[in-house]
Amino acid sequence: MKFDDYKKQPLFWNGIIMTVITVAILPLLFLDTRTLLGANVWIKPLKFTLSVGLYSMTTVWVMVKFLKGWKFNGKIQMALTITSFIEIVLITLQASRGEMSHFNITTVWNQIIFSIMGVSISIFWVLHLWMGYNIFKKESISRSIKESLVWGMVIAGFGMVIGFFMTSPRPDQLEAMKQGIFVASGSHQFGSGDPGAGILFFGWSTKLGDMRVPHFFGMHVMQVFVFLAAYLMNKQDSILNQTLVRILGVLFLLINLFMVIQTLNGESIFHFNPFFSSVYGILSLLIVFCLIKIISIPKQFRNEVTI
Repeated sequence: MKFDDYKKQPLFWNGIIMTVITVAILPLLFLDTRTLLGANVWIKPLKFTLSVGLYSMTTVWVMVKFLKGWKFNGKIQMALTITSFIEIVLITLQASRGEMSHFNITTVWNQIIFSIMGVSISIFWVLHLWMGYNIFKKESISRSIKESLVWGMVIAGFGMVIGFFMTSPRPDQLEAMKQGIFVASGSHQFGSGDPGAGILFFGWSTKLGDMRVPHFFGMHVMQVFVFLAAYLMNKQDSILNQTLVRILGVLFLLINLFMVIQTLNGESIFHFNPFFSSVYGILSLLIVFCLIKIISIPKQFRNEVTI
């Protein structure tokens, strides 16, 4: 695939823009010492630009390689670019103001920003699933590659939906709203008490349930499956290959589901729990086994004669 093919794609330029914004934010981490919830105000936009940039660059490869002839290709890419860019602009704007971008309903302006972000990411999610559906029904894609792409997009879609757990207002917040007190609507934290020291850079709680962990995991498992699809392009397509990829999809989805359950129970993924830790360990071993089996499958044979 020629580089010129990518230069025509909106998502490619979205990835480039995210890279530029990331580079621009980095000096602010040292120049601006303001903190919000214990972290530098610029950490959050930095995390989001990195995430959106990674999504854009992997997704544009999928769109060019497998959906190039789809009549909605360019429009979907443009819509994904616009909605994600809106998200980044608003998060960065709030960071510059020293305000929370998510869950913040302290003022009318903050409520509007939070609402726009919610609408924007909802549109993004629908378009993401539509793209996955069109890959699923495209018959020209080999079975194992299609299996990998679809599982990646489905789990990423599930990871995005997890975000709605965080935006739902809690009972105490609803009670405060009834009394005319508007502070927050939702939270990434589940459980009560000391959240403990946050994981470096990410800020994820090590004690209480933090829904950002399964949210992040689900969204970026997609990249694992996209890279796997690229690897499978040089492998023989077979029922065994397809089955192994399907098992991988189920295993990754199960890990994500158990992460959500543990978080809803108010417990951090990083807190040792005999049951959950054992489940993660067993599922991870099975994932490694499936990946080794896929790697051990011989490369695709070519019936070409050199003269």
